Amino acid sequence: MAQKIKNVIVISAGGNRGPYIVEELISSQFNVSGLSRPSSKSTFSAHITVYKTDYSESSLLDAFKSQDAVLSAIATFSTPEQKTIIDAAVKAGVKRFIPSEYGIDTSLRRVTEIVPPAKGKQEVVAHLKTKEREGLSWTVICVGLFLTGDTKATIFDSGDQPYEATNVRQIGKAVASTLLHLPQTENKYIYVNSFTLTQDEVLAALEKASGRKWDVTRSTIKDLAASGHEKLRKGDIANGAVETITAAIYGNGDVNDFGDITALYNEMLGLPKEDLDMVIKGLVEKKKV
Repeated sequence: MAQKIKNVIVISAGGNRGPYIVEELISSQFNVSGLSRPSSKSTFSAHITVYKTDYSESSLLDAFKSQDAVLSAIATFSTPEQKTIIDAAVKAGVKRFIPSEYGIDTSLRRVTEIVPPAKGKQEVVAHLKTKEREGLSWTVICVGLFLTGDTKATIFDSGDQPYEATNVRQIGKAVASTLLHLPQTENKYIYVNSFTLTQDEVLAALEKASGRKWDVTRSTIKDLAASGHEKLRKGDIANGAVETITAAIYGNGDVNDFGDITALYNEMLGLPKEDLDMVIKGLVEKKKV
C-alpha cells in the first residue's frame, strides 16, 4: 500500500513563510501542528497545536510523536540545527522531512563558492541522505526569490537578466502538494516557481500597482557579490550572507536559473499559473506602499 501523510508539523510556523505553508496544508486536509521556541513572540493559526521546544531530543520526540512529516521553515542561519531535528525525526518514525531551503539551487557544487552560507544547507541534505536507509525520505524545494512587494528598488546590471521567483502563497501550495505526491518527490530536489522574470518587469509591475514612478538605485551584481564576500571574511555573517544571496538570486553564478524543469514540476504538483501584475498588486496593497 502506498505511503500516506496525514499529520504534519511545521518548524517556525509563525515566520515569514510558515503561515502560508500552514494555511495551504490545512486547506489540503492535513492535520497540522507547529513547533516554536519558548521565547518566540510569533502568533499562530488558531487551527493548529503549537509545541514549544528547546531543541533537546526529549522535547523534539514529544512534538514528533505520531507525526508523518516534518517541514522546516527556520531561518538560514539556523539550518545546521536541522541535523538534530532530523535525528529526532528518525527516532520518532517520521516518514518525510522537508528541510528549510526555498531559494537558489543548492544542489550545485559551486554554490558554496558563490554563497558560502549555503554549505550548511548542503550538509543538511547530506545528513538526510544517510537516514534514507532508516526510513526517512526527504524533498528539497527550490523556489528562487520570494516575491514580497519590496518598497524600494535597486536594479543590478542591465535589469533584464531572467531569474526565478515565487509568490509565498505558491510556496505553501508547493509544499502541500509535495506531500500528496510522495513517490514523485522522494529523495530529490524539485524546482517550482511563479515566474521566470526580470528586475525591469517587476519594477514596471510595482509602478503600475502603486500608481507612481519609483526612485531606482543602480548597482552591479559583481560589486554586490564582492561586498558580501568581504563582509563574510570580516565576520559580518548576517549582512555578508544577505548580499551574496541577493547577488546569486539576480544572476551571480547561474544558481537561480532552473530552466524548463519548473514547468514540469509546476504541472505535476498542480500549481496554478499566476499573473505578475495581479500578484504584485496584491503584495503592494498588503504593504500599503
